[in-house]
Amino acid sequence: MKDFIFNPLYDKNPSGACKKGEEITYNLKIGKYLGFKKAFFVMHKDGREDKFFEMKKSFVDERYVYTTFSITLSEVGHYWYHFEVDSECGHFVLGKSDNFDVTKTNEESNYLQLIYEKESKIDKAFHKGIIYHIFVDRFNRKGSVTKRDGLKLIDNWEENVDKEYNEFNERVNVNCYGGNFEGIIEKLDYLVSLNVSTIYLSPIFEANSSHKYDVADYEKVESMFGGEAKFKKLIATAKEKGINIIIDGVFNHTGSDSVYFNKEGRYKNLGAYQSKRSKYYPWYEFCEYPNSYSSWWGIKTLPQTREESSFFDYITGRNGITEKYMKMGIMGFRLDVVDELSNKFLYAICSRARRVNQSCMMLGEVWEDASCKLSYGERKKYFLGWYLDSVTNYPMKNAILNYVKFGDEKEFVEVCYMILNNYPKAIQNNLMNILGTHDTMRALTYLGMNIEDNVDISSRYVLDEEERKKGKQLLKIASLIQYTVMGIPTVFYGDEAGVEGTKDPYCRAPYPWGKEDGDIIEWYKKLGKLRKKQVFDGGDFCLLYAKDGVISYKREKNEKRVIVVINKSKEEFEFEIKSPIKDFFTNKKREGSIVLQNNEFIVLTN
Repeated sequence: MKDFIFNPLYDKNPSGACKKGEEITYNLKIGKYLGFKKAFFVMHKDGREDKFFEMKKSFVDERYVYTTFSITLSEVGHYWYHFEVDSECGHFVLGKSDNFDVTKTNEESNYLQLIYEKESKIDKAFHKGIIYHIFVDRFNRKGSVTKRDGLKLIDNWEENVDKEYNEFNERVNVNCYGGNFEGIIEKLDYLVSLNVSTIYLSPIFEANSSHKYDVADYEKVESMFGGEAKFKKLIATAKEKGINIIIDGVFNHTGSDSVYFNKEGRYKNLGAYQSKRSKYYPWYEFCEYPNSYSSWWGIKTLPQTREESSFFDYITGRNGITEKYMKMGIMGFRLDVVDELSNKFLYAICSRARRVNQSCMMLGEVWEDASCKLSYGERKKYFLGWYLDSVTNYPMKNAILNYVKFGDEKEFVEVCYMILNNYPKAIQNNLMNILGTHDTMRALTYLGMNIEDNVDISSRYVLDEEERKKGKQLLKIASLIQYTVMGIPTVFYGDEAGVEGTKDPYCRAPYPWGKEDGDIIEWYKKLGKLRKKQVFDGGDFCLLYAKDGVISYKREKNEKRVIVVINKSKEEFEFEIKSPIKDFFTNKKREGSIVLQNNEFIVLTN
């Protein structure tokens, strides 16, 4: 018998983040044998002192004293709360445990209560399918491509990617394979077969690298991709097939080799590096002019921009960069390193985008719990309304891959509870569920490789036959979870084709057209059909079972239900189905006893 019982997912109403002006009720059970005297609900808003509220004793049974407290909060923001209990056995401070159950503590271990102002109003089409992440230079090449000075065009699409260095032994990224917008247009029907509803493109602004995160000119669409005319054609053609476009917004830094900084002297105008008289000089922070300047993570090719300059209006103002691309017809932006943008700057970007399209999608790159992110001394307001509609779901990515590879369900449970408790429901529905990106190892490689072999993940690594077989089996389980938990599955181009790769640049190999792994593609097409079920359009998520390597959860909406059961334990797992329900993959009715062996799974749907 527990001394105290409280879990915000079950003992708080409503559960999860709450809207401003909504009444919230907390129910705490206290062991009767402790000799209850008083219980207090203790809450503070960020930056303020704790407030104590005495809880009401509602009733008593043979085991517990039931206490309750209700409050309505009229200010949006981040609130933190815990409980304190006076009893004949002493004074107890109760905080949050790893699985969100209340626990006795002497340390600060508060629950987070997020109060937000409004729901996301993104285009409902976003929920109908999946997101497909395209690294433009490496997806597909069609027609002629004219290279620009300083970039190298690789003729052989199948040539292996490798690390590139200049004469000063500095890492560069100038090898381009010629992937372009026409290449994407050519493969739109293929993407439709995967149930893609949104394409997320890596940066398309002109830049002097293959990855384009070192922006050279925001006002120009990369000519090697096809320029602005071809980009508009892609947007229009994709929309005809029911697909929207999101692009990477890189607004924390530019390239040093750019119109604005012009360190290499490539451009005719006067750059910030060349003269303090440059109109762009206030955009950057110099320590010792001109060679010592603030740059993103110390990378000198990526000088950081100053929001306290005309750069702010250049990006967010009327007829600025945000408005320019929104008016082209994109659905929205995935904002690069969004935690390095101030709340003020982020608000201005999002507001400007929504002036063009109120249903746009504003998504931020965040690697941790985004609900209470603290960065550069500022609490981020991502989910309070008027800011982001979604974030990259790296916590879930790590939890899925580690569960599937090692069979420990604890991290998966913790991440599910964190999202359910901390994120508004609309954000949960919009989450960008990834298994890999241009910044991380390919999921197939991670799941297949033998970690105990001390593999150097910064070098090229090719799975052997047995590793690849294991990796494919585990990738199917991982992608099944990716497609069925809360959020929108986001496939990094080529994952569905069996592309391997360790960290950058090896994860950025060209798509293997003509040499795809057909078995994996067919699997992803099946998952695409599964995603069409009504429950995945905002349906509730509920964890049913998680123990000893076995997890089970359900998605439910309007009496429609999908149940997922996965066995990663070493033993067989048996469970009972009381009424007939269909096995999605076999299309057969199942009831009674079902037994799953290690690495087996089942998806049941009514």
